[in-house]
Amino acid sequence: MPYQDAELAALQAKRLQDAVENLFACCQARIAMQSERFGLPPAALRALIALGESRYLAPGELGKRLGVTKSRVTAVTAMLLGHGLIDKHPDPTDARVTLLSLTPAGRRAGEEIREFIATLFGGMLKRVDPAQREAVLTSLDVLRHCMEAVRADHRT
Repeated sequence: MPYQDAELAALQAKRLQDAVENLFACCQARIAMQSERFGLPPAALRALIALGESRYLAPGELGKRLGVTKSRVTAVTAMLLGHGLIDKHPDPTDARVTLLSLTPAGRRAGEEIREFIATLFGGMLKRVDPAQREAVLTSLDVLRHCMEAVRADHRT
């Protein structure tokens, strides 16, 4: 007996929920693996990558890029300073602002992190049939757009 439209939609929504929850768990495990490998919390790893994309960043801008609070930026910055991975510099145009930059050790660490992540994602993509890769990537884009739209709907 064929499913009614509402029943089919409910089953598909449940399959989507299960798939997204499983994908999220896989992402959390990957992030934990990266954190363990490099001996830094996830926010510190992301900070090294973000700082590697700019010559200097103000802590406020770093917080925006990481999507974390000011207090979390302060904690991450203190940790990275303690590990000798970043330096603080006064902003030459505004004495009230401190700028952050990578040290040579921080630059090397950031590059190692980027290479590690690229290797992980390259390994994932290798497991997808080359003829299906574009479809998988397009489907992920569609899913992300749908998730953003639903989140926006629930903010209002």
